Amino acid sequence: MRECVCWLLLRSGLITPEIIQSLLPWVNSPSENHRVTSTAFLAQLMSDPMLREKKFLKPVLHILEEKSHDRNSIVRQMAVRGLGNLVYGAPEKLKKHKKFLMVILIRALSDPFSSEVIGESMKAVAKVLKELKEKDIGSSFRDLTQEIRTYFDNEDDALRLWSFVLFGILARLTKRKWKGYFAEQVRQSWVTLLLHLQDPNPRVSVECRATFHLCVPFLGLKRLQTAVNEHLDGTAELKPEELQVDICRHLAKENAELLENLYKSTIMYFFSRWEEIRAVAVKLAGIILEHTDRQRMKWPNLDHLLMSLQFLKKDPSPSVQLVATEVLNDICPGRVLGE
Repeated sequence: MRECVCWLLLRSGLITPEIIQSLLPWVNSPSENHRVTSTAFLAQLMSDPMLREKKFLKPVLHILEEKSHDRNSIVRQMAVRGLGNLVYGAPEKLKKHKKFLMVILIRALSDPFSSEVIGESMKAVAKVLKELKEKDIGSSFRDLTQEIRTYFDNEDDALRLWSFVLFGILARLTKRKWKGYFAEQVRQSWVTLLLHLQDPNPRVSVECRATFHLCVPFLGLKRLQTAVNEHLDGTAELKPEELQVDICRHLAKENAELLENLYKSTIMYFFSRWEEIRAVAVKLAGIILEHTDRQRMKWPNLDHLLMSLQFLKKDPSPSVQLVATEVLNDICPGRVLGE
């Protein structure tokens, strides 16, 4: 509501430098309502050209940086939103203040008390990154990439969605300087992306699909990339199991090390908080073993796998129970645990 009022006042031309000046003391008021209102106003002001015309940019940036530490989470959220709005109010100043912005926004990504602040920071980072090039991000690239990855499995749908969006933006940005580093981050994350193609939230699944598509080239396997493109190009409905079979088939021929990585990462999701992801992980483990020469490859620990599958046969979810039973029967039909 406060933001709507601020927007209307700005659009009406009723806001003068004198009014802005009179509101500035509110940002340090002991009243939380005053601090929230004034910071929300400044956040909206950051998207208006008046900001630079009246030479308020530097003092407002300083205030928003200060308010990003406020004890009130709504004030922190508004401060972060305002910093992101620099993209609209003074885009030509973005590169000048990029380091200042990225430090604050990356710190806000780990806000310990408010998922709303984290989400707001993700949106602000996305706006800023779309206006920058790889060379503009500097050393923040490393911290940002690592922080984003921590939200891939977050229980908050919005944070998962925005983490995939941001990782996709970084994939588009990465050209030379950070290519090796980002490729390693993709190798550590690609299984998570593969599983979240079947995320329980359809919107998250859609964003994950786009990001997975952008990230596959960083694995450096041309044939695998071609196979994945056949599944993900266009807007046709994705058939996840067919994609998984193709991936396992290509890795068995091209890169046994990555297939092992796929297997070891997949079984960690047997106990995911989401039944959909548990079921996908169990099914994928079975597909991996179908394409693995178990006599030559020593890494599938079948006893550990069988124990996990036996446990999952008692999962609260009937779909997980069913998949676990099917995979058990496929791996070693008739075998009883402990034989």
